[in-house]
Amino acid sequence: MSHWFSILALILSFNSVFAEHSAKKFSFRLSGEPETLDWNLAHTSVETHLMMNMMDGLVTLDNKLNVKPMLATEWAISSDQKVYTFTLRKNVKWSDGVELKASHFVDGWKRLLSRETGASYSYLLFDLVGAQEYFEGKISDFTKVGVKALGAYKLQVTLKNPVPYWITIPSFWVTFPIRSDLIKKYGKKWTKPGNLVTLGILVLEKYEIDHKLDFKTNPYYWNLKTNVEEWSGIIIKDENTAVSLYQSGRLDFVNDLPILSLKNNQNNPELKEFAYLKTVYLGFAVTRPEVANAGLRRAIAMAIDKSKFAEILYGRQKPASSFVPPPLFASGSNLGLPFSIERAKNELKKIGTLPKNIELLIPNVDKNMMVAQYIQGELKKNLGLEIAIQTYDYKTYRKHMESQSESMFMASWGADYPDPDNFLSVFLSQSGNNRTLFKDDPYDSWVIQARSISNQKKREELYEIAQKRMLQDYAPIIPLYYEPNLVYVKPSIEGLLMDPMNNLDLRQVKVKN
Repeated sequence: MSHWFSILALILSFNSVFAEHSAKKFSFRLSGEPETLDWNLAHTSVETHLMMNMMDGLVTLDNKLNVKPMLATEWAISSDQKVYTFTLRKNVKWSDGVELKASHFVDGWKRLLSRETGASYSYLLFDLVGAQEYFEGKISDFTKVGVKALGAYKLQVTLKNPVPYWITIPSFWVTFPIRSDLIKKYGKKWTKPGNLVTLGILVLEKYEIDHKLDFKTNPYYWNLKTNVEEWSGIIIKDENTAVSLYQSGRLDFVNDLPILSLKNNQNNPELKEFAYLKTVYLGFAVTRPEVANAGLRRAIAMAIDKSKFAEILYGRQKPASSFVPPPLFASGSNLGLPFSIERAKNELKKIGTLPKNIELLIPNVDKNMMVAQYIQGELKKNLGLEIAIQTYDYKTYRKHMESQSESMFMASWGADYPDPDNFLSVFLSQSGNNRTLFKDDPYDSWVIQARSISNQKKREELYEIAQKRMLQDYAPIIPLYYEPNLVYVKPSIEGLLMDPMNNLDLRQVKVKN
């Protein structure tokens, strides 16, 4: 008997050792194919969860939107609020073992501001001295732009004017450092597995197009707290399929949940709610003749009852009356047009013949189709307008939106930094993210002027004036609703965080045995 007990004890001991040392894994859903893994170019929500874990910035934001040190241990701001001097952490290493230097930030910002890069977010650095002039080709000497390395561990940034929220800008991925030596070496292939070198918790191991991205934990990561060794971002475009895979144990985290699942799981403890600074809106391609008339756009805005979205979608939506979402300031209740069928019909009377070729572009997701069909019904019932819905996969949808192929499009804007400027600067004439092509000099002037005002009340007044002009007078967009982030997280997962900018933070994730 003692012989069999010895064998049993050996087996149990082996299993215990194996369990203790088996690799911890974490899998999460990506709702579409990433358009790029180049953080200078990344600009969609699909890339968010990747960029913010593959890389780190000078600073980060906590769940209460407080600025915290990241790659910078500290910073000093000059008395005129225009010069920022960052002190970098020492011994921070890229995933190939090369030490981080201040020059890597200068290289990244130069590339972001180079017109040939084609970055949608170049304008985020236009507050720097000489930045816009460099982007526009008016100066060619980058040393005249307000960013420079003061040795290996000091980075100095000089602004044209004080910008009260500017310290939050370096928390966003387009401002993260790059390795220009590797971009020069590999060219357009620098983001491929084996070539891509990162600073964050994730290091890309394998990329199967339209299927998944596999990562390992960065052994050089300066703030290593996770017990996860292997990570997978699995591309699942259909939300119902994603939930099925989650329920079968193939996924640990799922976002963008389908309506039916939300309806049936409101009290499920695995359903987690995170605050989200996000506005869902209708946009108009204002240069298209069928929607070029502002009166028509105003009529459409006033013919949609926004109070029904929460009831339709089960996602805890709230009607949007401004483009800036609460709790940010300048998110007043009377900045957009109200629901008023009478006023909407009066606008149409001024137009005469109604256009018959209005198309609404949406991504191919159940929730978007539900919203689009509701809007289609509202406009038919209240105005007699016929709207044709055009639905495509996400990549095709993006191409159509950028080329103004349809009259209207449904989109959303989530905060990249927590300030009204992040929302209102989207529709500046020069913004790379302005898919409506709306241009208005007074609007531009008010939004830009508000950037350098330290008094929040005065800033709010300008932002409200700008929103009223855009939303009430010209209506290139119609804010529809605000919504939180509702996700599923497995009970075995600890330490997962999401901030109000939709950043999934994996740095402290631990998988329980």
